[in-house]
Amino acid sequence: MPVIDATTVQPVLSGALDAVKVHFEEAVDYARHNGLLAEVTRQNGELVLRLKRPSDGAPCHYRIVALPGGGQVLHEKCYGAETERLEAAPDSVNQTVVETELASFFIRSAALPLDYIAQRHQPGFI
Repeated sequence: MPVIDATTVQPVLSGALDAVKVHFEEAVDYARHNGLLAEVTRQNGELVLRLKRPSDGAPCHYRIVALPGGGQVLHEKCYGAETERLEAAPDSVNQTVVETELASFFIRSAALPLDYIAQRHQPGFI
């Protein structure tokens, strides 16, 4: 297995972010269809989905970005004042991990299950 250092993470992550952006956009469309305010942005080496909670209007986000100096990426989920951080290998930016993280993010931030994701996976996925 090749060693991935900080100088190679950004190009690898950039391509992976481009590949999984479609899943963020799909989640934003689903959120909007269900009456939520949501948007996705891709800039400066990060991918961010922002969502407003219907209960209290607290801003929430799920962000993927490279961590400096470590050859790792950060999956960060923020729910108003509370933040969850998962540091992982760059190969964690893939459909399965991103869909899992999106599903848990939407359940926690808006109590909205992403049913379309559950339909693509085996029972018990989410």
